[in-house]
Amino acid sequence: MAINVEFSEQINLDQKRYSRYVCDSRAIPNEIDGLKPVQRRILWTMWNSVAKSAYTKTVKVAGLVMGYHPHGDASIQDAISAMVQDFVFANNHPLLAGEGTFGDVLDPAAIASPRYTEVKLSDFAKDVGFFESLPDIEYADNYDETTKEPIFYVPKIPTVLLNSITGIATGFRTSIPAHRLGHIVEAMVLHLKGKKIPELVPWYKGFGGRTRFWKGETGQVFYTTGFGFSNEGEKLFLTHAPQNWNREKVVEYLEEQLEKEDCEIRSWLDHSKETFRIELAPRRGARLTPEVLAKIFAKENNEAVVMNVINSDGRLAEYSPAQIVKRFCDFRKGHLVRRFRRLAELEKEKIERQSELIRFLEEKWNLKVTTIKNKADLEGKLKDGKFKYWEWLSELPVYRMTREEVAKCREAIAEAKRELSRYQELIRNEKKLVEFMIDEVTALRQKWDPS
Repeated sequence: MAINVEFSEQINLDQKRYSRYVCDSRAIPNEIDGLKPVQRRILWTMWNSVAKSAYTKTVKVAGLVMGYHPHGDASIQDAISAMVQDFVFANNHPLLAGEGTFGDVLDPAAIASPRYTEVKLSDFAKDVGFFESLPDIEYADNYDETTKEPIFYVPKIPTVLLNSITGIATGFRTSIPAHRLGHIVEAMVLHLKGKKIPELVPWYKGFGGRTRFWKGETGQVFYTTGFGFSNEGEKLFLTHAPQNWNREKVVEYLEEQLEKEDCEIRSWLDHSKETFRIELAPRRGARLTPEVLAKIFAKENNEAVVMNVINSDGRLAEYSPAQIVKRFCDFRKGHLVRRFRRLAELEKEKIERQSELIRFLEEKWNLKVTTIKNKADLEGKLKDGKFKYWEWLSELPVYRMTREEVAKCREAIAEAKRELSRYQELIRNEKKLVEFMIDEVTALRQKWDPS
């Protein structure tokens, strides 16, 4: 039956649906894994291809990702390149490793053609736990319902805070600054121990310029970055520029300052190569003190912090960094309980299988095999003998049917019982679960952010 809807109402409904589609499917990251759909699909595709561990042409990887992400190869290639970049303000810990030119802080857009660059999963992407979570996460159909893909991963830390994220959707946007891995881990440990989380301040690996984290009159939070300098003997160098300032913008700004009559800088010489290193020469009699430099290089970059995410329930929400840490810890607890229950069941099955093999040998079924006419008849007799894993037993190789195997089975059973006991303890004892979580994030920090 046809339903009459006013044209204006239909437009309004369609706009709402499209707005949520853009938020969910393209622009806004998930609070748990910190990924937008295209990034998640890139990792999923590479995990299931040779690019898991071997450098592979970017253009080839992008083609494979199109099986999950139907928005064109150019957008996928751009996302891959962004996930590789490891210079200041790009990624604190890149999820992809690259060979070739992927830009630098002097010119982030100087990226070589995807025909000439290669990528693979970074070691950090593997260590942070994205792929450990695969057996215990939820999956959905891809766009043409030909295969499944993860809804979101469950890493060891809330990676949404780790690398800076920006996104513009219809009616919503997100701008989440990067934070230091060590600070994120510290916040998790404090929360897991029942203590208050201190304010998490943005941090970019390798940046030595001025920074400010402040709140405006309307309550909007901003992260501000400025210039940075270093002395080498009697020489002074500009070594850091504000966020979103490339070499061209810095040079233009320098020229503007030199045109001013009261500028204490006489000239500059650019030694930059991948990072800023611009020598500044003072006028005769002038001294480029920190106060003088602050006056000349007063220009800053202000980034509004907007912590919009898609939460674990699939809803658009805005949280503070501390709230994200708390929500993540609570979610990961439940995820780990699911994992340990699955692993406990596997250990139980291992015990049952090895016990049946011992029974198989002690009842001399290994000797009876030669008198049974075919495999189907053997399977039937094993089923009649109340063996649960009759099919597995019927396929065992000959070397598993010796008396020596009994001792090996008993050792395997003892080990499985120890593992089963450990998993059961982690499931029922929250204190042990919390200790496990603290140990795993502490180990991650010791490897990737030991200072």
